[in-house]
Amino acid sequence: MADFDFSRDTNDERLLLIAFNNERPMSAAQVASVLRALDSDYKNMTGRDLVLGHMELGSVWIWLMDAAIYTGGGIIGTAAVAKAVEELAGFAKRLRDGFKDKQKLPSEEWRIPAPSVDKSLLAIAKASIETRANFRIKHTRESTNARDTIEIEVTPAEASETQKRVKNRPKTGKAVEPPKLISTHMDIQTIAQTMRELPPATGDIESVIRALVQAHMLLGSTYVLEQVAATLEFEGRSDIAMIIRQMLGKDKGLVHVEV
Repeated sequence: MADFDFSRDTNDERLLLIAFNNERPMSAAQVASVLRALDSDYKNMTGRDLVLGHMELGSVWIWLMDAAIYTGGGIIGTAAVAKAVEELAGFAKRLRDGFKDKQKLPSEEWRIPAPSVDKSLLAIAKASIETRANFRIKHTRESTNARDTIEIEVTPAEASETQKRVKNRPKTGKAVEPPKLISTHMDIQTIAQTMRELPPATGDIESVIRALVQAHMLLGSTYVLEQVAATLEFEGRSDIAMIIRQMLGKDKGLVHVEV
């Protein structure tokens, strides 16, 4: 574990950093509740556990990693670590977006539901409110061309708004079929499975992705491709999602409802 960067400004892509800058003491039960919720949501998303890599108290700072990284020795460049890093990034993005007050797009009613991070949002919000803590999450992903950092800091007031929003969110929604759009869950899952197994989208791989997208566009599958892009982005494959959306063009494949 000596080569991991357990600093408070870490850019180690194998680590997911969470922190509470709390005014009131945080109990062991509160910390455990947050960790249990994070692990449950992550396991639901990936099938693997989150592992506690390092922890500091006073203010509470926690560095987490995917179980595949821990058991694999954290060797950068291996397939298991690369996959775990992608999924950590996807998980961090979903947590960040969950704390943002984003207006739901009408088209989201017809998208494939992504694994929920609501347990984590509620546990974090509860701890933040009870201890008067600003909550912070950070994950940095390195690529050959850039460094992508997912980071957010949430105040107790913002945590309270998130708590209300998640609790009031409808548990089920009425399924409405978009007009003149015919797609199946199997179509989306089949295309997504093919693309998620591809290596990072650079060079020849990017050309392969563009060829696959073009072929489906010629078949009129723009709506299906938009759902594939959303699914892959949720899973951390934003490299492929971005290419799909570039080829579709802004607003193609989406249904707009005037109210």
